Amino acid sequence: MNKLLLIPIFVILAFSCKTNSIISTEKTVDPIEYSMDNTAKLILDNPEINSISIGVYKDDTTYTKYYGEIDKGIGNKANDNSIFELASVTKTFTAYITAQAVLEGKLSLDDDIRKYLDGSYSNLEFDNRSILIKDILTHTSGMKRTHFSKVLSNMFSIDVTESERKAITEYNETDFIRDLKDFKLEVIPGKKYDYSGFVAPELLAMILEKVYQKPYTELLEEFILEKAQMNHTSMHVANEDKKHVLNGYTNNNQKVQPLQTPLTGAGGGLKSTVPDMLKYIKFLLEKDNPVVEEMRKPLFYDENEDDEYGYFWMVDGDDLMLLNGGTGGSVNWLILLPNMNSGFTVSFNYNGDSAGDLINTMASLLITDLLNYPTKNASYLIKKYIYETPDNWVEKYQQLKKYHGKAYNFDDGSLLNNLGYEFLEINKTKEAIQVFELLVSEFPDSSKAYDSLGEGYFLTKQYNRSLSNYKKSLELDPKSKNAIDMIKKLELIKSNE
Repeated sequence: MNKLLLIPIFVILAFSCKTNSIISTEKTVDPIEYSMDNTAKLILDNPEINSISIGVYKDDTTYTKYYGEIDKGIGNKANDNSIFELASVTKTFTAYITAQAVLEGKLSLDDDIRKYLDGSYSNLEFDNRSILIKDILTHTSGMKRTHFSKVLSNMFSIDVTESERKAITEYNETDFIRDLKDFKLEVIPGKKYDYSGFVAPELLAMILEKVYQKPYTELLEEFILEKAQMNHTSMHVANEDKKHVLNGYTNNNQKVQPLQTPLTGAGGGLKSTVPDMLKYIKFLLEKDNPVVEEMRKPLFYDENEDDEYGYFWMVDGDDLMLLNGGTGGSVNWLILLPNMNSGFTVSFNYNGDSAGDLINTMASLLITDLLNYPTKNASYLIKKYIYETPDNWVEKYQQLKKYHGKAYNFDDGSLLNNLGYEFLEINKTKEAIQVFELLVSEFPDSSKAYDSLGEGYFLTKQYNRSLSNYKKSLELDPKSKNAIDMIKKLELIKSNE
């Protein structure tokens, strides 16, 4: 925290030369390291999280940081040699090879997959619609692992028996072809997003091997790993490197064995390090790469979730490309912001009940901070002020804004708004209202600010104040459905009092 804010105001006035020195020192705090440290601290406050690994790439500069401990109570930290499971992030590599094949004319997105299979496979169509290459890439093929193979249905079970693990390990292409022939498609492909994490990517890998007449692992090396100089990324970890593989955990600190990856592993078998993933990010962000341009073309819109998908990636124009992965004992995100020439990887060696929400929160914060670079996110300090000095935290906020207004982002109202809702989620309504009151004073022309404050007052049954704020919200945004609905609800409550 900024030392200046711990000094009484009269001392600040008496020692202006020290103030200037402190401001100068403050400017040396790197915004990206500040974001990494603060987001990690926020997540590590949750006792179920063991270890967090973060790598950030920004304008040819890389940052790697590791937090917590791999195994609780031992004090062992992850490092640049630590190997973690990429899980479904492996699909981004498969996506790249596929985009390369499309550009080379070796296959088309609209090709019926049966074009590349030996045999008729009349079972791979439904209602006269066959599975296309693009259906695999957008998870709309209708091919679910649990319905495809009894052996593969146990892949992600943490309670898998040794005999089941052996069966998964020994599952081969002959088994896959047999199951493919027996599989019964029961939905129209291309219509609905329904995640297929293993079967469809493996089928795609088989197709890629056929059109290139090379094993999938050779395609990985040729098109990506060699070009990006990723020397510590592979499907199978060498014996001498197994000591670097991070232990994975689930609920109640239960250790989980690494994921079994039969066949090519195209859907989730790669293992890597943070430095290697940063090389990958740099490789994907190189300007004018036609393969990346092809890979992020929108191919399917999921109306239910309001998400757009390209080649496995979730995409948002040139602004965002993201994909996450998880095994029984790990979870990670790979996120690119092409317009910002930046990206990051973040992983936990934990995948229990709260892992998804926590890593999503961390990823969202890192995205926000990168979008606001080089200013820093003041909400981390504000939250600290609220906990440490609850009676005068607003004064500390004003001091921070006065003396470090250029170093921190005070122009984005969503930062305060998100902080307020963070307090609401943990039932600290009083603190949430205080944050929303500050939000309204800082952004008096924001309809959303009054809407949030109205919600805080509503939850504490301060109905008059709530109604007043919702009316102000509606005045600023006459189309606000939430304000309209809440005003009706509040007026009904007041009429029954």
